[in-house]
Amino acid sequence: MNAVRRSLLGAVVCGLLLTAHGSVLGQETAFDLETTLARLGAQLERRYQQTQRIVSTEMVWVRSFTREMRSNGSARRLEFERRVEWGTSEENGVPSVMVFRDLRSVNGREPKQGDEDACLTPAATTEDPLSAFLPVRQVEFDFSLRELEQIDSRLVARLEYVPVVEGSADVTWDEDCVSISLSGRSRGEVWVDVESGDVLRLDEHLTGQFDFRVPDERALTGPRQLTLERDDRSIRYERVTFENPVETLMLPRSIERSWVLRGGGFVPRYYRRQQFSNHRRFVTDGRLVGVGGTVDDGGRRQPEPTPPRREP
Repeated sequence: MNAVRRSLLGAVVCGLLLTAHGSVLGQETAFDLETTLARLGAQLERRYQQTQRIVSTEMVWVRSFTREMRSNGSARRLEFERRVEWGTSEENGVPSVMVFRDLRSVNGREPKQGDEDACLTPAATTEDPLSAFLPVRQVEFDFSLRELEQIDSRLVARLEYVPVVEGSADVTWDEDCVSISLSGRSRGEVWVDVESGDVLRLDEHLTGQFDFRVPDERALTGPRQLTLERDDRSIRYERVTFENPVETLMLPRSIERSWVLRGGGFVPRYYRRQQFSNHRRFVTDGRLVGVGGTVDDGGRRQPEPTPPRREP
């Protein structure tokens, strides 16, 4: 079965005014839900402007399990080159932040025809999940400020969100693979640094089970209906510092996702982990600077004295 792809939706709600004291942040920082969302949106706008110049390596491990949690064969390992592009819709002017993936290897070998569209493989083009929290799109959520946490000496607000409108479901089949788009049918939590507006973590969960019919031509030897029982995703972010010139960006560190389908005694469980590394930055003269050196126009790697530093 293919991955379920969903978009985030939400709305702004004002909340209780709270104050963080200097023992955590070095100074008093007053914040409420509205202020936290404003900082989040402003920081994301800055982040997307910067990360348009970032290319990263994305490693993906995919595997499936039986009802008894026994592995269905070995994990599938894929390597992508990943980049982010930020544009604006010509129809309504709403920002669009897209992630593009270029498959480089499958289980250590060169990709073959059909590998990119194989079941459970991340789509070549997807929307970046944080783009739903840009200022112009925050009205699509209902937010609530839950609690404060201290993570790596940073005061972090945990926000919960639910969609204002439940979108329509879109189920498409490609041979034995199914793709399900459930817009507005997820709830989530986002952890936001109250001082900077940086996102440290994003969790998302399906709000309820989703039943869908199997096409008649595919139900001859299998169930006529399947149920997506659960779909959970957790994304972690980290600070990455580049040198020459110095620049610190919040970039994704990992994504973990698990989902369960049920139908006719068929209960496969799927797990996918994505890990990001080797971040490279385009600088103004066209050079690509990153871990291990600078790549010149001829593709030759030149020494780079100061690779990016990862920070908690």
